Amino acid sequence: MEYYCKLHDKKYKSYKSLWKHNYVYHKNIVVPENTTQSTTVVQNVVENVVLENEETKENTKMCKKCNKVFCDRVYRWRHEKKCDKVIVENDKKEEIDKMKIEMAEYKAEMEKLKEIIQKSLKIHPKTLQKINNQLNNTNNGVINNINIVQLGNEDLINVLSKAEKRGILNRKAMGINDLVELVHCSGRYKEFMNVYITNLQNTVAYRYDKKINNFIVVNKNELLDEIIDSRIYDITKFLEEAEKVLEPKTAADIKRIITKMEKDDSFKGLKKEEIKFILYNNKDKIATTKDKLMFDNEDEFIV
Repeated sequence: MEYYCKLHDKKYKSYKSLWKHNYVYHKNIVVPENTTQSTTVVQNVVENVVLENEETKENTKMCKKCNKVFCDRVYRWRHEKKCDKVIVENDKKEEIDKMKIEMAEYKAEMEKLKEIIQKSLKIHPKTLQKINNQLNNTNNGVINNINIVQLGNEDLINVLSKAEKRGILNRKAMGINDLVELVHCSGRYKEFMNVYITNLQNTVAYRYDKKINNFIVVNKNELLDEIIDSRIYDITKFLEEAEKVLEPKTAADIKRIITKMEKDDSFKGLKKEEIKFILYNNKDKIATTKDKLMFDNEDEFIV
């Protein structure tokens, strides 16, 4: 029986000789001694082992990070130490670059959002600046020797004359319209010029804020609610004061109007529209008062 190594094209007379050859050159698994088809078995074993060993050797020479193959495991090991550092640095750089891109995209989105908000409100930063420039020489809410009073703190029951209050009551449903025009627009009570509506298209208005001693931008609809609630409160106080001298029908009509304003949203909405136009139509009158609480062609700054 002959023992054959196909890879080296060598024949051996004994199994031990082939075993020794495999151990030195192939580290082959030793086949059983009682193998009957020794030539075939040994050849297959040798081929399989050689292929397996070659693959293993390839794996030991390949960089685990970049898959680069080296001729020796020592070179692969030296390279792999540097390759680890390079990959870590590249990963950090990629992460930083990604964060920079995300931050740039975020800033761009914020700028777009800011632009959308400004356009939707149709307000220019110079608008509010011009309003507050009127307060540059103020001290504790005093403008040109006039104490500006915040909306809701006017105390009209002690400020208006009896004739003015009686005239408001006699106008019944139109009394609140007249009261708003008298207090905020006529210029007769300059300390109450604390609200402005300068444009019918946008959703903003301006109200004096005592805390910061400046005019601030507010929601127009909310401002109109606040104006109506404040002036209805005043009319209620006027009624309490003058009810004994008013005609019973007039007093009953005023009470009905006050109740309707509180419970009927459509009626209150109609009054809000009327008051909005009163304030808008009188903006020029307010702007031309000698106290110069004005907007100076504010519409030019509407976006």
